[in-house]
Amino acid sequence: MNLSSKIFLVQLLFYHLLVAGTTGKIKGTIINSETNEPIIGANVFLEETIFGSVSDENGQYFILNVPPGSYTIRVSYIGYTPERVINVLVYSDRTTRKDFILKTLVLEGDEITVEAERSLIEKDRTNSASYTSSSEIEMMAVQEVEDIIQLQAGVVKDAGGKLHMRGGRHGEISYLIDGITVSDQFRGGAAVDVQNNWIQELQVISGSFNAEYGQAQSGVINVVTKEGSDDFGGSVSISTGSHVSNNNDIFYNINNSKIKEIDINTDFDGPIPFINRGSYLFSIRNYNSEGWLYGINRFKPEDTVPIQEFIQFAQNNMTDEERLIGIKIPDSLQSGDNSYVPLNNVQKLSYFGKISFYPMKKLKFSYSMIYNSQNGKSYSNYRRYSPQGVANNYINNYNHIFKINHMLSNKTFYTVSYSSYHKKSEKKLYENPLDNRYQGTPFSTNGFAFGGTDNSRSDVSNKSNTLKVDFSSQIDYFNQIKMGIEYKWHELNYYSLSTVTSGPVSQIPVLSIPEVNTSLQNTYQKTPFEASVYIQDKMEFNEFIINAGLRYDYWDSRSVIPSDPRATTKPDDGIRLDTDFNPSEAMTQLSPRFGMAYSFSDNGVVHASYGHFFQIPKLSYIFSNSEFEVELGGLQTVMGNANLKPEKTVTFELGLQQELNNLVAINLAIYNKTIRNLLSQEIISTYDEKVYARYINRDYGNVRGITASLEKKSSLLSWGVDYTYQIAKGNASDPNAVFVDFQSNPPKESEKQVVPLDWDQRHTINTITSFGLPTKWNISVVGKFSTGQPYTPTNPGSQLTTQFENSSVKPETYTIDLNINKLFSIRKTKFQVYTKIFNLFDRINQVSVYSSTGSAENPYRSYVENELLNLNPNLSIQEINLRPNYYGEPRKIIIGIKTKI
Repeated sequence: MNLSSKIFLVQLLFYHLLVAGTTGKIKGTIINSETNEPIIGANVFLEETIFGSVSDENGQYFILNVPPGSYTIRVSYIGYTPERVINVLVYSDRTTRKDFILKTLVLEGDEITVEAERSLIEKDRTNSASYTSSSEIEMMAVQEVEDIIQLQAGVVKDAGGKLHMRGGRHGEISYLIDGITVSDQFRGGAAVDVQNNWIQELQVISGSFNAEYGQAQSGVINVVTKEGSDDFGGSVSISTGSHVSNNNDIFYNINNSKIKEIDINTDFDGPIPFINRGSYLFSIRNYNSEGWLYGINRFKPEDTVPIQEFIQFAQNNMTDEERLIGIKIPDSLQSGDNSYVPLNNVQKLSYFGKISFYPMKKLKFSYSMIYNSQNGKSYSNYRRYSPQGVANNYINNYNHIFKINHMLSNKTFYTVSYSSYHKKSEKKLYENPLDNRYQGTPFSTNGFAFGGTDNSRSDVSNKSNTLKVDFSSQIDYFNQIKMGIEYKWHELNYYSLSTVTSGPVSQIPVLSIPEVNTSLQNTYQKTPFEASVYIQDKMEFNEFIINAGLRYDYWDSRSVIPSDPRATTKPDDGIRLDTDFNPSEAMTQLSPRFGMAYSFSDNGVVHASYGHFFQIPKLSYIFSNSEFEVELGGLQTVMGNANLKPEKTVTFELGLQQELNNLVAINLAIYNKTIRNLLSQEIISTYDEKVYARYINRDYGNVRGITASLEKKSSLLSWGVDYTYQIAKGNASDPNAVFVDFQSNPPKESEKQVVPLDWDQRHTINTITSFGLPTKWNISVVGKFSTGQPYTPTNPGSQLTTQFENSSVKPETYTIDLNINKLFSIRKTKFQVYTKIFNLFDRINQVSVYSSTGSAENPYRSYVENELLNLNPNLSIQEINLRPNYYGEPRKIIIGIKTKI
């Protein structure tokens, strides 16, 4: 793109504005109770806020830019009795309708106060969405935001713990905080960790969503954070707990009586003196958990060389029996103390701060800051008996958000937002890559390392700066226009290497750092850029609601691609491709979005939505191996592609909301998704007969499903149940499937037919039940049931060795979680005591299985193989078969206390 084109694009984007869904709207009609005629000029305002309006010539009013929460509306007019409605709920992106019928004033000073009834259906909703408030989160049996998201219809967690919404791949969800995107575009997921007690409202939009949202194919998760109050206050909560399970044959050290988890939350809020309507909120969370997967410290890293020496000597003098069953490693060479070492532990420290004030009556400024520091390990079954060799993971991220919100009039407001986030991820065992504790390749047998260390390390820094200008105007009672612009600058710094060990395995290794121009050391810096603009109109008539919008996205990876991908490698420059490089191309997309809702009765609404959704592939795929090195020795290299196109999803949804009575409502939705340009790979052979895989847009998929939910809300008993039937199919689940298939001997041909995807979970049921009085006590129960996800079976010992991919299904899973709250007061101090039990019945859920048996317990083996393993001198057959990470988390009990300051 030339300079003039770029200038034109900037000018085009500048004249459009973007608004994010962090506020809602209240509207209604005010009429005379005796004549049913509209009342013109009635005052409508939200108590203890700056928000208000006046009814027009038709008695109609609307209040824009209202943050989500509970409000009291007061209506007054000379000669009429004022009326107050308390507990009016407002949600992001939603319109709350509240009509008033005013009576003629009889006695001076009279006022009518009523409590708003929460509608069980949302007449202005044109897609599938859920809203969870801070008070609801506090009563639920959850610990993390992810626990809440997983309870939404259409959300599936795969065997690796990654979330998939409506059948899409991991990373197809857009994460927002206060309307600002905080998605991790390098690896997928959220770049910033949000804690539950920071949330004012959690909005989850699945399927089709409005034009204001981009860089997502499957759904949007929007967190609206809390603000400070007009009074000084705060709270402190402390909880401790541990896993209590009967399955100590699966989970080592699970019944150790010591406390394995501590969670401390502290927050303070209040007014800022001498500043107009100024407030602050500050919160800290300190969380430490050992997890539930342990290793046994049987071998230390320094055992590596002595064991290799012993093996090398013993192999020259092996008996026939030792050739069959293996060589016994002497106890003297096992220097570990057999202590238990946590291998999925986590230590997390999180800070959140927010200040807001009004320099002018209708001008609001706010600043929020989030900081997270986290470290821990990722479980490795290979190093279960040499856990000191497992590397540590370190994550640090921060996010700053500045916002200016200005009400130009009762009909129009704009918001200017600036966000800066930085995520730094490191993996390393020791600080120095030449630390003499690093070891060479250890002796291994039966899938376990006897010593050794993880010699790889990485350091990835991903920065992003976002500038948004928001604009929204209610041009008349029926049309609310949203327009907008968003600029986003990325700065990506990637560094990885693996410490090289040389020399005989039976001698202390010589350590070295690989050369820069080799595949064992990679580094690059990239500064991609993206921008978007959209316009959207929400039309609200008596029975019809229409959301129509158009979105334009621009992406420039600002990188290069090889002009000849088949070029030979440079003989004088290691293994790089010997070719010229061309600048990458800028990508643009146009996405139409449409949604409609029709109220066919006072208690029923149908909706339909349709849209095109595009998303740039993860940056880790686009820029992989940016040095264009081709490793020798067969297919061992994967290369990125800066010209990757956006992945595309076309979605259609048809839904129904129906009140069955005053307390119960049903929601139904049918959806279909067609997915194209998904990430895949091609195999490229160079002219000098080397081979590598390069990412391209080639995979495809289709998802269709039905969701149904029942909901009951009352003061004492509330419950909800949702059911999802979903079929998720495609030609490949993993963008690296081609690379993996080519590794087999002989190479396996990649799938050309549509097969179930790895997260194709056909039946899912979630239930939430809450019983009690929130101001005194409460019991909440969360239930989750799902049929098994697919796997590819194998047939050992049979002539038939080829099976269709994902043609068998794992066992079903279910859990029951419990939360019990009791509130009491000592003098003027309020306390809340709570107990949370996750996996109440200690259910053993098999999340992964052996492909030969379809069970997590053991693989298929012949009688002779079993007999030989029973004679193994180093490991029992139970140890060899056991895979603790094949099972879900066992029962965990948390006890805590919270007090208001």
